Amino acid sequence: MNFLLKLIGRPLFRLLFSVEYYGIENIPSEGAAILAGNHPSYLDPVLVGLPVERTIYFMAWDALFKVPLLGWLIRKLGAFPVDIRKGKGESAYREAVRVLREGLALGIFPEGQRSEQGPMGELRTGVARMAIETGAAIVPITIGGASRAWPKWRLLPKPAKIIVRYHPPIVIPEEDRAQRGDDKEFHREVMQKVAEAINRSLSAALREDASIEKWYTRPPSHIRSYEWSPLIAALVATIITLARSAFLEHAPRVWIAPAVYFLYLMADLALIKPSRLAKWARNSMPIWLILAWHYHLTRAIEIPAGDMNPLLVGGALAAFFPFFYENYFTLQKFVRGLVASYYFSLALMLGWPHPLGTFLAVASFIIVFSLRQRTVYYPATVAVMIAAIAASIYLTHSSSRELIIFALLGVLTLAYLQTFVGAAYDIRRAGNVSMQRGEAE
Repeated sequence: MNFLLKLIGRPLFRLLFSVEYYGIENIPSEGAAILAGNHPSYLDPVLVGLPVERTIYFMAWDALFKVPLLGWLIRKLGAFPVDIRKGKGESAYREAVRVLREGLALGIFPEGQRSEQGPMGELRTGVARMAIETGAAIVPITIGGASRAWPKWRLLPKPAKIIVRYHPPIVIPEEDRAQRGDDKEFHREVMQKVAEAINRSLSAALREDASIEKWYTRPPSHIRSYEWSPLIAALVATIITLARSAFLEHAPRVWIAPAVYFLYLMADLALIKPSRLAKWARNSMPIWLILAWHYHLTRAIEIPAGDMNPLLVGGALAAFFPFFYENYFTLQKFVRGLVASYYFSLALMLGWPHPLGTFLAVASFIIVFSLRQRTVYYPATVAVMIAAIAASIYLTHSSSRELIIFALLGVLTLAYLQTFVGAAYDIRRAGNVSMQRGEAE
């Protein structure tokens, strides 16, 4: 049953929640071990156990065993019930000690219930008593991001990036176990060490989550530099069509889409209430504008619209999907770069028209950006885009030198982001997120 759970659960959880694991080597490969972590969601037992080769026997709230099917399933997975009411958990404690005396791994959440959005405070001392009685090592575990994936008040989970860290084990010396085993103050000292190990990473994750959530409620940004790109493109198209005495014919194609876009920007600045949805709509809108406007704009300025654009749209949407898990600032970088590579490719095609020009510029940017930022699922994203490029070149039998220029444009766009834009984003993020996940080590 555990093998089946891991076989199905590992790819499923990585797809739905983008789970990252650190410190798995800190779990003893054999012998008694207590895996003790914070408990922000219902997902936690599965999250903790998925990457571990050993079977973990979890203490679980007794009410869960009364739920049809769920109770049967968790029993099959090795869980056993505990009455979380004060003074009612002695039988579960004895079962946990039995598990440890047999040299097995025990999973437990010493807060006793799902935690609120905050660092762990004073913990129940049962974990310390078990470790003292059996000599088991305690492996503190930090689960970050699960509270956003499945908060207490939400009926069903939602996509989120989750990071699970297994910290170095805490081993109580034999001398301390013999001399201070009955000392309640010593029990609290042990649990304080467990809490401190967990909170070193947890506090950073909580601060980042809180700052990002706070960011969503702030007033919208002014019109950013890249958001002026459609206006510049429309003005250039107007000049080109005027020079060809075809402005009146193409004016609706040139101006309707950007006019609607800028009306939306004005509404976002003046009327739309700040929220997560409003921020995501604002950041993705330049891409939707490109999709709606591309054929009209290219027809007006008489450059190839591209024969493989459906393939590009599919690849771009596949690349955009991981940003449901990424942070807000990485999304902004991606959109800015994609917009820049698109409009610069149109400018290039005025001199070097090629049916795959825009396709290759945008696709190459997505590839180098994913590799540079190591976004969620970046190997899959890169593979999809490379396959799309290869398919488009094969199907159109294209091999001209201009393609190299358009491919380099994607690389130059990333260099522009890193040199002139990246520092500004990093400063803004540093002002809103006090600690990156890597600093929590």
